[in-house]
Amino acid sequence: MLNLGSCLMWNIWKVRNELVFNKNHVTVDTCIHKTLEDFKVFDLHHALNYCLGIPVTQNNIAVWELPPPSFVKINVNATYNNGKGAVAAVAVDSFGNHMGSGAICLDAFSSTVAEAKAYGFGIQLAKKLQLSRIIVEVDAFEISKAVTGNMNEIPWSLRSTVLSIRDCIKDFSEIRFVVIPKDANSITHDLVQYAISNFINRRWYHDEPPNCIMQHLTFSMN
Repeated sequence: MLNLGSCLMWNIWKVRNELVFNKNHVTVDTCIHKTLEDFKVFDLHHALNYCLGIPVTQNNIAVWELPPPSFVKINVNATYNNGKGAVAAVAVDSFGNHMGSGAICLDAFSSTVAEAKAYGFGIQLAKKLQLSRIIVEVDAFEISKAVTGNMNEIPWSLRSTVLSIRDCIKDFSEIRFVVIPKDANSITHDLVQYAISNFINRRWYHDEPPNCIMQHLTFSMN
């Protein structure tokens, strides 16, 4: 809100200068519109710069592990076949509690695009759950690189999805990205395969998780 106020004050100053020096009368609606435009540019710029400092680590342990205290782990995954795909995300806290999960079917141009959509789906799940400190685990390194790297190096096919993810990331107090082996991501692999096989479009919030991932949750708590 402080940044929005600064944008408003700046535009009021410019309106005042237009009136004093150029005798131009700028309407209140125009001033507000210009303020919101400036704030949008500032907000996006802040989000892009923030993402450059997010760590991306690689974990070679092929076993799913609980997140550290105060963090919630978001595992994401995607599957793709001939223009059709599905994405899934599962959120688990440091005690092994199921916080939420979801899976949707969608159209995609490639497996990489589907993986980027899965990233975005996981971030949206975290926002719906109003989480503040998250660890996003995925077995696709290219997407992590696109989200945290130079904006000019984002492939055109991923650009809109990645920019949307970047815009959402600034809402978390802390976020980490971890690239893991496929074997360590089996909890979302089973969910995404279940989704595309049964054309599932559903989210589970805090209630009982889907049966296809129950064995993974039970194992993680033992």
